[in-house]
Amino acid sequence: MAYLKRLIPFFKPYRGLLVLLALAIIVMTIGNTITPYVLTLIVDDGISKLNMQNVTMFSLLLMGITIIRSAAQYLQGYWQGVIGANIVRDLRNTLYRKLQYLPFSWYAKTPTGQIMSRMMSDMDAVEQFVSFGFSILISEALILMFTLVMCLALDWQLTLFVLIPYPLLLREIVRFRSRIDPAWEAVREQMGKLTTVLQENVSGARVVKAFARESFAVSKFGAENSTNKEKNVYRAKLEADYFPSADFFSAMSWILLVLVGCIRMMEGTLTLGVFFAFNWYIWGLIWPLRSVGFLVNIMRQAAAAAPRLFMIFDAEETIKDRPNAIPWMGEGSGRVEFADVSFSFPDDLTTSVLAGLSFTVEPGQTVAILGGTGSGKSSVINLVPRFYDVTGGSVKLDGKDVREMRLKDVRGGIGIVPQETFLYSASLKENIAFGRPDATLEEVIEAAKIAHVHEFVHELPKGYDTKVGERGVGLSGGQKQRVALARAVIMNPRLLILDEATSAVDTATEAAIQKAMAQVMQGRTSIVVAQRLSTVLGADKIVVLKDGRVAEEGTHEQLYALGGEYRALYDLQLKEQGNTENDVIRDEEMKVSEDGRQKTEDGFLSDEVNKDLAMAVVG
Repeated sequence: MAYLKRLIPFFKPYRGLLVLLALAIIVMTIGNTITPYVLTLIVDDGISKLNMQNVTMFSLLLMGITIIRSAAQYLQGYWQGVIGANIVRDLRNTLYRKLQYLPFSWYAKTPTGQIMSRMMSDMDAVEQFVSFGFSILISEALILMFTLVMCLALDWQLTLFVLIPYPLLLREIVRFRSRIDPAWEAVREQMGKLTTVLQENVSGARVVKAFARESFAVSKFGAENSTNKEKNVYRAKLEADYFPSADFFSAMSWILLVLVGCIRMMEGTLTLGVFFAFNWYIWGLIWPLRSVGFLVNIMRQAAAAAPRLFMIFDAEETIKDRPNAIPWMGEGSGRVEFADVSFSFPDDLTTSVLAGLSFTVEPGQTVAILGGTGSGKSSVINLVPRFYDVTGGSVKLDGKDVREMRLKDVRGGIGIVPQETFLYSASLKENIAFGRPDATLEEVIEAAKIAHVHEFVHELPKGYDTKVGERGVGLSGGQKQRVALARAVIMNPRLLILDEATSAVDTATEAAIQKAMAQVMQGRTSIVVAQRLSTVLGADKIVVLKDGRVAEEGTHEQLYALGGEYRALYDLQLKEQGNTENDVIRDEEMKVSEDGRQKTEDGFLSDEVNKDLAMAVVG
């Protein structure tokens, strides 16, 4: 319940509406309480005394009370709906904003399905409570209190007889709540797991089909769904146990009323009007307690859901602006420096991904980052825009530590083309202009031309207004990659980061993308992470990583001549590509001299011809 108290700040902006809601509840409660008493007057002062004037007068009074009560009931329902809708909107917006600023490390350990479950299913449970649950709780509590006061005022002895079963009813309520609490928590947790399985299977549909694992996916979902059913059946059983018991003890109160009331009327100590009133009032005593079970369900669903929502609220924004963050100054030229950088992932601080990494990217340079799996390539490019923070050393942009700069400036000045392109379910124009939503169509087209997107736009049914669908459905891998490049181009970034941008496309598509990238990178500081050496031969500098450190650094020719890590990678890819291309250039027909130039039986080729041949082989 402590978590429900944390919702109070979301109620504060609507104090005025809450006051109006409270007034409506009070008026409706008073109307419900007075109605049986007026009925008593009609019976005892009208019908019993054959006084038609009193019958008419009290009937008109009853009609007026009914009209006012109905109007108050309408206003209660309307205002509680308005308040609930506003609070849930604010709560959902606040949660979504929090999600946008949480670091990558949080997403890495939180399944997408769990996030979706919290934002949808858990939010629905809280919405039920704030929309009408809390107002019903207040209303029923007031009805019980007012009714009890009226009953005691009319006949306190009869009231005590009617209340005899109530301790047993209260015991059932307490027992029910103690058992339903963990049951609802288990249901909520299982729903999160079920949503996770659903999300993973939908996102991984291609993998499932590729490995003919449809039956496995079905059985996995079925197992979680069966567990979900079992937990819901157990919860339903608890409710089924409670409500008949509540009905029984409620009926006992009514039976006592009839029995004691009839005896008292025969004795002449109870009027018929009061007996009629008690028949009405007894439901004012029973239903608030009966509805406790319903309200407990709503409250427990909300109480079980609220901690899951506040887990998002309470997650730490580890990557954020410092109090006196400085802008990335406009005159900066895009120099990048890694100074003795060490890095470990937040959830595994004992394992070093980078250790003592140092290198520099000068303004306008294109620097390629190479290395085997686990060498730290991805970590390097994740540290520049502060997707993660270093655990030691510093990453500097134009001489300033990125941690001292405003995040918006840093990320706004960097264009990133990721390995896996994500396109939104929006038009091609909107996807290209994602980082600059105010961009004109002319600016979008200009960026599209630079990235060679414009070449295939005429093939789309509505040109730039074509909806490309979730994750860019309808576009080829190469087309999506070029859209991602255009999205970076339109930002006119000082620094361009390409993360294995051509690793998932064929050779022809790679050539088209490389042509586009060459135009974009011209005169711009660029960091290129690549597996295929064909994408880095023209780089101003190549940095080879191994075990989180710089193993080698230099140009293609310099590194090849060293005969170290780079040459091993180069020769390995050269051999693989040669075999793939049906041995177009056979090993026995080419030997490489110490200085990295191509040697044939006729002697050395020129450096220019050698570079062109090498690019042809690996490209």
